[in-house]
Parts: sequence; C-alpha cells; structure tokens
Amino acid sequence: MADTKTLASPVIAGNREELRSISNQIWKNPELKFQEHFAHKLLTDFLESKGFSVDRGYCGLETAFRARFGSGHPNVCVVCEYDALPEIGHACGHNLISEAGIAAGLGVKGFLESNESGITGTITVMGTPAEEGGGGKIFMIERGAFDGVDIAIMAHPNPHEIAVPFCLCIQELEVHFTGKAAHAAAFPWEGVNALDAAVLAYTNVSVLRQQMKPNWKVHAVFTNGGVKPNIIPEKAS
Repeated sequence: MADTKTLASPVIAGNREELRSISNQIWKNPELKFQEHFAHKLLTDFLESKGFSVDRGYCGLETAFRARFGSGHPNVCVVCEYDALPEIGHACGHNLISEAGIAAGLGVKGFLESNESGITGTITVMGTPAEEGGGGKIFMIERGAFDGVDIAIMAHPNPHEIAVPFCLCIQELEVHFTGKAAHAAAFPWEGVNALDAAVLAYTNVSVLRQQMKPNWKVHAVFTNGGVKPNIIPEKAS
C-alpha cells in the first residue's frame, strides 16, 4: 500500500493557490458569530466544486455545513471554524483553521480516490460557526452533527507545534452591582456608588491573579459604568 502522505500531499499542493485565496478572503471579510454568511458560501461552494456532497445550513444553523466524500467507516471528520472577533477580526486565525480543514479534506479525499490506497471510508469536513462565545459546536453536538463520526480533528494556528494541546473550560458570569443614584456635585453623600463597588471587585480579582495557577484564567470588562459623570452610578456591571 502506498504511503498516505505520498497520495494526499500532491492533492493539497495542487490546490495551494485556491486554498491561500480562500484564507485571504475570509481574513479580509471578518464576520461575527452566527453571521458568517460570506465564509459559509465560500467554503461550501469550493468543497462542492471539488466533489464533496454538501449540506448547507446544517443542524438548523444557517452558517453551519457538512461536506462528505466516500462511504462507511472509518468516518474521519475535520473541523473548520470561520467566525471572527469583534473589532479585531481574525486575530485567532480562524481563516487559517478553515484553510487547513478544507486542505485536509482534499488530501484525504485524494487518498481515498487513489487505487493505490486500498482503503475505504468517509471524510467529513464540518463547518462549525460561532466558536467565539456562541457555542456553535455545542448546538451541533446536541443536534447529532457528530453522530457516526469516528474521530474529529482540527488544526489551530499557534506559534509552537503542539500535538496534544491543553484545553480549558469556560464559565461566563455577568455580575451586577446596585447602589443609589445622587447628584455627584450637590449631594454625593446621599448616593451609594455602584461603579466603585464594581471597580473594587475587579481590582481584587486582578490582585488574586498573583496566587492563581498558570492554567487558571480570569478576564473581565466593564459593560456599564453609569450614565453621566455628575451622577453617582446606581447601576454597574
């Protein structure tokens, strides 16, 4: 049997320019969670043109997709992400995740198509929207997107090569502070400053970081700091 890389690599290399173009287009057109319509069309049209059977709007999510080639098991799934971050675009490199995902799909498809491989199975490219805080994969898992998949893999850009990355869970909290409004110049003593409470809480959490283990991460932003500077803030968060 021919070497896997020998059969897959030429297919990926032969599509190098198209893959690079797709990555650049997604980079230049960042879209937020569940709004990745440009990337969804770009990726699904490309995969369909390469002979994959494509399900658009998969699992009831408008910007999710599943592209498959082959039949039976093993069913190897390569995951694509393509949503961006607010204001800073593709700082997490999801355009590269998409490029790597569809490239891997093409390579495995080429391997399966080769008469030299002697192996059958299915290659699935799964488009998962809303990684950045939207929980797109959670919805897809709950709706059976990965049923029948034997293994799911994804490549993520990183300054270092890490074969087995360390993954963190996330717990989101929204904390509200309630005080009492008062005119800040005329009668400040009548007020209870909710913003001061929020600032002190944030500061104490920041100080606590010194004693936190390296794999403990705490991040926060202020979403409400009051209405006007001359009003003691009644609400803060």
